Amino acid sequence: MATKVLAIDDEEDYRVILRDVLGEAGFEVRLAVDGSEGLAALKQFKPDVILCDWMMPKLDGQAFVAQLRSEPATKSIPVIMLTVKQTSDDELEALHFGVDDFIVKPFQSDDLLARIRAVLRRTKV
Repeated sequence: MATKVLAIDDEEDYRVILRDVLGEAGFEVRLAVDGSEGLAALKQFKPDVILCDWMMPKLDGQAFVAQLRSEPATKSIPVIMLTVKQTSDDELEALHFGVDDFIVKPFQSDDLLARIRAVLRRTKV
């Protein structure tokens, strides 16, 4: 059974990249355009890991992760934050809200896949 990834990003170009990179690597992918759509997708699609843009209109990454972590059924799903910001303050804030890892956009496909696999290994132990 393929690893399921929910990828949430408001930028269409990144959704296409994520769909293509993850699909070619054998992951089952569901895409969402914002945190609200991501929360709705969780009801039908039980992801093994979530990739979430931090800055989005409507329900942003911080609010999405807060809601995700508040629900017993979803609180342990690992989250990798996608961000254009590179400051340590942003990284610390994300970690404080329960993000498991982060990757700065634009990213290399190999780096993204390595981070997903590493987070999955850490959370399966």
